This record gives sequence, structure tokens and C-alpha cells, in this order.
Amino acid sequence: MSGIEQRKQWAEHIRDEARALEVQQNSAGVTHTPVEGPLPHSADELTAAVAKAVAAERQRCAEVAERWSSEARLLEAFGDFTEWELRAASATARAVASEIRTSGATGRARAQA
Repeated sequence: MSGIEQRKQWAEHIRDEARALEVQQNSAGVTHTPVEGPLPHSADELTAAVAKAVAAERQRCAEVAERWSSEARLLEAFGDFTEWELRAASATARAVASEIRTSGATGRARAQA
């Protein structure tokens, strides 16, 4: 079986499962909902799921770094910083957040090449 035929077969299988899940959900009524969706069943779906998880974690990390760019947050943690140190720490936190975000885009571009 070729890769194209196999992908078509998997796509049909996934559609069949989605239809069966919909029928099952309709018969269960509004008080019952699925806990989670189906696992990825193809290489493409797995790749997409991994990319989505990596992007979400990268965004979470960038947001943590961004929170540390607030001078108020820095003063709360390091009250004895001088104004120059506060500015440097804030700029560093913003640079780290930016690097996390842009290195993700660069990594995706490299992976797709």
C-alpha cells in the first residue's frame, strides 16, 4: 500500500470515528461530554499536535519572561536595585521574551526547510 493510499485510508478512518463519536454524543444527550478528543492517528496529525504543544509552551515561557520586564515586579523582588539596574533587568527580560518568541519562528522555518 502506498503512502498516499495509506493516508487516504487513515483520513477515512478518522472521519468514520468522528461520525461515530457524534452519533454517540447525540445519543448521550447534553449532560455528557467527551473528556478529550481522539489521539493523533497519522504522522501529520502527530506532527501538528507536537508543534501546537511546543508553541503553547514557548508562548507560556515568553509570557513569564515578559512579566519580569515590569519595573514594579522587579522592585518587588529586588527592592535594592538602582534605577539603572531596574532598566537593565527590564530590558533583559523583554529581550529574553522576544528571543523565545522569535527563536520559535526561526526553528519552525528551519524544520520546514
